[in-house]
Amino acid sequence: MTISHTMPSSVRSYDGLITLGYIAFAVTLLAAIYFASGGPSFTESDLSTMAMMP
Repeated sequence: MTISHTMPSSVRSYDGLITLGYIAFAVTLLAAIYFASGGPSFTESDLSTMAMMP
């Protein structure tokens, strides 16, 4: 019994869009951390805590 591999799949692949979404979310979070770190009451220990405990 052989399986035909020539039939087109009716299921769309969203892997690229999901990966792009994760990258956009990560860039947004890094930008938020960057702008939050410029505040007067922000210390290095606050930054390390934010990196370890999201």
